[in-house]
Amino acid sequence: MASTTSPRYPESPLVRVESLHGIGVITLDRPKALNALNHEMISAIAAALARFSDDADVRQVLLCSAGEKAYCSGGDVRAVRDSDLTGDFTAGDDLFRDEYDMNHALATSPKPTIALVDGITMGGGLGVSAHADVRVVTDRTWESMPEMAIGFITDVGISHAFTHLPNVREDARTAVGLFLATTGYRMTAADLLWSGLATHRLPDGEAERFQDVLLQDGLDVALTLTHRPEEASELEDNLDWIAETFAGDDWAAIDARLAAASGDFAAEVRGLLAPANPLSLVAATVLLNHSSDATLREALDAEYALGRLLRRQSNFPEGVRAVLVDKDRDAHFTPANVAEVTDEQVEELRRTVAQA
Repeated sequence: MASTTSPRYPESPLVRVESLHGIGVITLDRPKALNALNHEMISAIAAALARFSDDADVRQVLLCSAGEKAYCSGGDVRAVRDSDLTGDFTAGDDLFRDEYDMNHALATSPKPTIALVDGITMGGGLGVSAHADVRVVTDRTWESMPEMAIGFITDVGISHAFTHLPNVREDARTAVGLFLATTGYRMTAADLLWSGLATHRLPDGEAERFQDVLLQDGLDVALTLTHRPEEASELEDNLDWIAETFAGDDWAAIDARLAAASGDFAAEVRGLLAPANPLSLVAATVLLNHSSDATLREALDAEYALGRLLRRQSNFPEGVRAVLVDKDRDAHFTPANVAEVTDEQVEELRRTVAQA
């Protein structure tokens, strides 16, 4: 049994990799950037997963984070935008390919995996947590996939995870997944537990203690620190409306139902959708309906193909500019609304997914 840091797993400035008491520990350590993933971090995580898979002394793998605010705020898409704007898309293509391969490696790890998700978790952060076997959140954790506002698509395998939520009734899974993918809705700890994206919940301030107990006494003992308070999930409360409104593979029809819907929750959803790129909404509808009946690997391949397509159009750099560069939240997307999305554009999206 290994009880100290193994020299085979050297620390890096951004991802600390250790073997402690038979547990491989991968710590995201870029707190000033809210642990946003760059290519270096993606490669380090992938290498650690591969090494732990082959290490007979490692029984389980823990993914966790440094810092007080975030588990992982997503991928470093600003750097991808900068590279894409030079006209050379190679760096961005390579980053996303490696990231999706890392997501798949996490999901298929031969060693049991545990994600300790404490704080803000967005975009790529779900890719390094939702595919783990045990997913522990804290009371302050919230998760979101906000890609529509940056002119992109739901990725890192979450188009598959969202349409295969284990605790959501089967006939509503694709609609709930599409709702989460398109609105960027912030899932609370209660939502995460209800849907099955989280398996356990810790009180605030207990993440470090959980990790210490896990390392010293094992997972079963550590999980006794978790709790399941009787807190309402807004997703559960609105499940029937979401299932009806977000059903089907035609975003134009969904958009019409949204426009006609009444009530406070409908108004909240329309507000969440207001910053979204119309073409991304259509693409997400195509993607999630595909991923609902696909393997994770097939979903990742479809995400990669659609992402390559959208990054070579004007909406991705414009969306990233508005959200992350100038931060004016005033993106000018083309087309400007769903009604202007052409049949040819829809067909291109469908063909891209089908050929992935």
